[in-house]
Amino acid sequence: MRIRFERDGTVLEYETKPMSPDRFKAVCVLVDAAIGGAAFLGAVYLVGFWAIPWAVGALVAVLVGVGLLHI
Repeated sequence: MRIRFERDGTVLEYETKPMSPDRFKAVCVLVDAAIGGAAFLGAVYLVGFWAIPWAVGALVAVLVGVGLLHI
């Protein structure tokens, strides 16, 4: 990858090799986990801890009622 900036006669160039696909996937997984964790902690902070078990229970009840989950 090559980056080149020109301004008022001054040229700045930077060249680097691209990230390997395996490393890119690993970085994406870490960023995804950080964003998901932050969203979950934000939701817990906003609604309180006990709202989470109630929401999970309501979801299970709906899935059982619709027939998508068999307990």
